This record gives sequence, C-alpha cells and structure tokens, in this order.
Amino acid sequence: MLLTGPLSALAASSSNPSDKLYFKNKKYYIFNNVWGADQVSGWWQTIYHNNDSDMGWVWNWPSNTSTVKAYPSIVSGWHWTEGYTAGSGFPTRLSDQKNINTKVSYSISANGTYNAAYDIWLHNTNKASWGSAPTDEIMIWLNNTNAGPAGSYVETVSIGGHNWKVYKGYIDAGSGKGWNVFSFVRTANTQRANLNVRDFTNYLADSKHWLSKTKYVSSVEFGTEVFGGTGQINISNWDVTVR
Repeated sequence: MLLTGPLSALAASSSNPSDKLYFKNKKYYIFNNVWGADQVSGWWQTIYHNNDSDMGWVWNWPSNTSTVKAYPSIVSGWHWTEGYTAGSGFPTRLSDQKNINTKVSYSISANGTYNAAYDIWLHNTNKASWGSAPTDEIMIWLNNTNAGPAGSYVETVSIGGHNWKVYKGYIDAGSGKGWNVFSFVRTANTQRANLNVRDFTNYLADSKHWLSKTKYVSSVEFGTEVFGGTGQINISNWDVTVR
C-alpha cells in the first residue's frame, strides 16, 4: 500500500536530509539523499528500516522538470559523506577480477518520473575519502518510468541473460571535476535482479575499451532517482558480496 505522508510508526525511520539508517553490522546503510532539493519547494522524503526484508523510502517531489531531485538509496562501500562501510569488500581493483554479486527484490508504487537503479562508483585510488571525486560512474537501471539516462545511446547488449540499452556520457561537476557515466537500461522493467557487476565492467573494459582495469570499484548503491511525483519503494531482499 502506498503511504501518503512522512513515516513515524516504524522501527527506524527518518525524514531528515542526509540521515542514514545502518543495518547488517553497518555493512549497509539507507541514505536519505536529497541532493537536488534546492530545485523545488514543498517536498518531503522519508527512509525506513523495519527489518532486512522490510525497508525502503517514500517520497513526494512536486515537480515536472527533467532534473533529478533525489536518490534515496542503500549504500555499500564508499560515499562522499563518509569512507567505506565495514565489511563491504570495497574497494576492489578491476584487474583482480573479483566477482561483485548483488541481488535485490523490491515492490514499487509511484507516479511521476523515476527509476530504480544501481549506482556504482569507481576511482583511481583505493583510499577514496569524503572529498574524492570519482573517475567513472556505472548505472544499471531495472525500472525506467518516464525517465532517461545521461549521455547518448550506443547499442543494445545482452549481459547476465538480459538485454540492456547502453548510454555513454560525461558528468560535469564544476570546478574542473567530472567523470564518465555509463548507463545500462533494461529493455523491460523488473522488480528483481541477480547480477554480477563484473559482467558489466568487463563489457566496458574488454569490449569497448572505455574503462581501465587499473580502476577501483569503490561502492555499489541501489536507489530511486526521482525527477518528480510521489511514490514508495519497499525492498524485501538486498545483498552485495565481493569475492
């Protein structure tokens, strides 16, 4: 059932921007990411964690512009707001050829413009800090509702038994900072996935030669890029394992 207001009667919840709810011995946290909040007024967004099979976020962003307002998400590994999460297995160098297996199951009830997508960050260093700018970003879209990725369409490929539209672009973060962004948009929306991130990085490094294997995967996130509208995502299964 879609909730229509900020949450209060849950085991753990927060409507405060940038708050975090840790779980699995702090290997993961749910992050109330509202980085585009200055673009619109009258919004609210709440993250919650009842248990490891009942967690997620609820949002209300009254906007129909084509920019992302928020990315509430689960984080494993690095983020600008802190270092690496404990026991995440990150960072891992691409040349080490470790599997980065991840799975998610979720339900979503929403209107407006949004996605449900992995966000994967890469750096030149294995000691990325809160201020470290990444060199590359990989997004894996499981759901695409009225939204579009950054960059230009390149081709459609089969990875991990599913077809993905590939987009390549560049994010200009200002002050001389920026990074490459590669987006894989699933050709049919799904509410579950069991993926090996290595399959996607191997495609970028070996097939397209867009990515050096000297790079480090610093983190894997899963969240909802919200452009506008209201909705709720509830996650019943989540895991990232590096081995």
